[in-house]
Amino acid sequence: MSCRAVVLVGLRGVGKTTVGRALAARLGWSFVDSDDRIAAEVGRPAGVWLAEVGEGEFRRREAAVVAPLLAAARQSVIATGGGAVTIAAVRNALADPALLVVWLTASDTTLLARMAAADVVRPALTAGPPAAELEALHRQRDAHYALVARFVIDTGIDGIEAVTAALAGAAVQGRRPGPGSVAGFHPGR
Repeated sequence: MSCRAVVLVGLRGVGKTTVGRALAARLGWSFVDSDDRIAAEVGRPAGVWLAEVGEGEFRRREAAVVAPLLAAARQSVIATGGGAVTIAAVRNALADPALLVVWLTASDTTLLARMAAADVVRPALTAGPPAAELEALHRQRDAHYALVARFVIDTGIDGIEAVTAALAGAAVQGRRPGPGSVAGFHPGR
């Protein structure tokens, strides 16, 4: 049984957009980045708007964008914002068994390096240094990621080709990505 959409969740810097674009191209599906949808609605980059309005208002808009997007998705790869899973309406939408929800991970060292090299505006979500922020975000979000994800893939271990090949097989053929470092099955769903 194939899925109707692949949804990528995880912290900023894990590669949701990069993997999402590559996977969508491989499948011939559309790619949607929820932050881009928010940016289109508010008229400026999502990170800039988050810094202007604060996390509470950003999450309200994110819920209004992401939950309907997930409900309507067909032959799509969707990259969610890192904090989308903290929203109950989004977690409920992610529970749809026709969605293949994948938690992308990477070591904190890899995430910090990627975030430092990124040219995307990503405002700090805590007052602490980046390493402390990552620790706080893990505490806030990891349980939510684990709750919604069917697969966990470390993008810092395997190259994008291995990750997209594993996910393409899972999306089209309804099979798990397979043993080894590229993917871990999460039996919670």
